[in-house]
Amino acid sequence: MPSDPNSSLKRDAARLHPVSVLVGVPLVQIVRALIIPAFAVIAGGRAADRTPLLLLLVLAVGLTVRVLAWQRFRWSFDGEVIRVEQGVLSRSRRIVGVERVQQVELDRPFAQRLLGVATLRIDTAGSDAGPEIELRVLRLDEALALRAALQPARVRAGDTGDTGDTGGRDGAKAAVPGELGRAVGAHRTDQAQEQEQEQEIVRLPLRRVALASVTGVQLLLAPALLLGVLQLAGERVDELLEAAAERLLEIQAGAAAPGLRTWLAGAAALIVVSIVTTLVVAVVRDGGFVVLRVGDDLVLRRGLLGTRESTVPLRRVQVVRVTANPLRRALGVASVRIHSAGGSSGGGEGGAGAGRRAVIPLVAQGEVEALLADLLPDFTSLPTLRPHPLAARRRALWRRLRGAAAWFLPGTLGWSVLASAPPGTDLPVPDAVADLLGRDGSAWAVPLIVGMIVLVAQALFARAEHRALAHGADAQIVAAQHGTLSRTLSIAPLARLQGVTRLRSFFQERRSLATVRAHVAGPGGDVVVLDADLTDAEALRSILEDAAAARAT
Repeated sequence: MPSDPNSSLKRDAARLHPVSVLVGVPLVQIVRALIIPAFAVIAGGRAADRTPLLLLLVLAVGLTVRVLAWQRFRWSFDGEVIRVEQGVLSRSRRIVGVERVQQVELDRPFAQRLLGVATLRIDTAGSDAGPEIELRVLRLDEALALRAALQPARVRAGDTGDTGDTGGRDGAKAAVPGELGRAVGAHRTDQAQEQEQEQEIVRLPLRRVALASVTGVQLLLAPALLLGVLQLAGERVDELLEAAAERLLEIQAGAAAPGLRTWLAGAAALIVVSIVTTLVVAVVRDGGFVVLRVGDDLVLRRGLLGTRESTVPLRRVQVVRVTANPLRRALGVASVRIHSAGGSSGGGEGGAGAGRRAVIPLVAQGEVEALLADLLPDFTSLPTLRPHPLAARRRALWRRLRGAAAWFLPGTLGWSVLASAPPGTDLPVPDAVADLLGRDGSAWAVPLIVGMIVLVAQALFARAEHRALAHGADAQIVAAQHGTLSRTLSIAPLARLQGVTRLRSFFQERRSLATVRAHVAGPGGDVVVLDADLTDAEALRSILEDAAAARAT
């Protein structure tokens, strides 16, 4: 490695592939740059002929910025450190050593597959808001070679990739910066051996992918998208809705207003659209989902049109979370989320970020323990989970009532102000609400009824939350369960433990309760045992402190 890192950067610096100007733009940015301004023009009531001009202007500005960003982007890799320098007006530089790499992901959407390019994302232990480095996009040979050079198994073995054939397609490696050129040959030489060492852990058939989509939160995708479009379009969709309503009235043989059957038909149509949209998105995104063990690394592959492959070193796995909503529990299935020391912590199923990328959409409950044995060191079986005392239910109810009061009390105050307005006052509320406020003795009935409903609902939720609370630990594993309708079981090996915290508030002291937090590396990975009995909490803390001390020594 050169003594001056800047000299290596200048000598080995390379640009991204030229097509990154177009296919390297995230879809979210395209939506913000084109679709949202177009809807803003339409909703604002401006002339329709201005919309193409606005879109062309936005497209020209965006393309200019993309070209400048591509010209100013440089990356290099010398075998030990990867450097990235970017920025048009202000410049930023990131330097990441291979020993810090926690997870490497190779992403190839459909357009990138057609063009022979790929996106490479590199996560480290400090990349809590997204990938530490994202190379969007590289030539496929470059991406594969860089991934091979950064894979933890190769780094741990000290393999510099100093072998490989120089003929045929390998002639392209001359254009790859620094040590990466030799890694191209090493990647191709080792590829057959790695395939022989692949051990399949989980493979999801399409029927299970489809079941995961219609039993998860993805089912809300279509209604949310439709509501967003209607909100952006505003009054411009009124004519379309009126025409549809008139057509429905005609079908109803001259009915004066849409009847129950009309509303039921609309609801059924929305449900069908939601299910079909969710199924198509899930099958295209997660079709062919497979989890492999390659040496000491975990590899997750998925996608039909576009492919995504994530590599997570098993020694970096910190916590495994098994989550199931009521429908999935009734069907005997659950989703599994794998948290490593690096990567972002946010998101739901199927998104970006380490926590989101390392997600197995659906496994049978009977397969969970076998899967945990492949993911966690020294795992034999789940420890016996101890339920939490009845006092924890009162604590749960108090937390929920405190949160509900934050919006219920201001809402009741606003309602009382409106209800006390003099007769004939033009109120800034819908006519139906104004009529309700004007009825004698009925103004205070509404917040009273709403308050009773909220109280009963929160009591039921607190009961469900208390029933879910449980924890357990043995010589190898700590596990904690929490949730309300959807329950999550968090499992962490004691060998990954970084520290332990015991918390007791004033109200917990009065109820002989305590909260124990087991700290592991990575964002959002802690295992929290909430409102446990004080005796159980002290015993758990003792086990975890001994494990953390043993790890420190």
